[in-house]
Amino acid sequence: MAVYVREAHPTDGWREPGNDAVGISFAQPTRLDERNSIAGECCAKLQISMPLLVDDMRDRVGHAYSGMPDRLYVIDRDGLVVYKGGRRAVRIQTR
Repeated sequence: MAVYVREAHPTDGWREPGNDAVGISFAQPTRLDERNSIAGECCAKLQISMPLLVDDMRDRVGHAYSGMPDRLYVIDRDGLVVYKGGRRAVRIQTR
């Protein structure tokens, strides 16, 4: 599954032209219902088929994993991080 965290390139912040090109242009949501709606629209436009969870408005998941610039973490069924992507990608030995 994936977790949608705060909008990385909102129209009212640091904008990314690539987002505009695929029709993903949103202001930073200020309420959870807005974030849920935007997450659903992004999922549809990007044709993401895996289950999507949405971070709360305090951004607890985003802060805990702070994966800039790449937020790809693979977590196994036991809750262990087995892969962390990014500039210094790391495969983590779990057992």
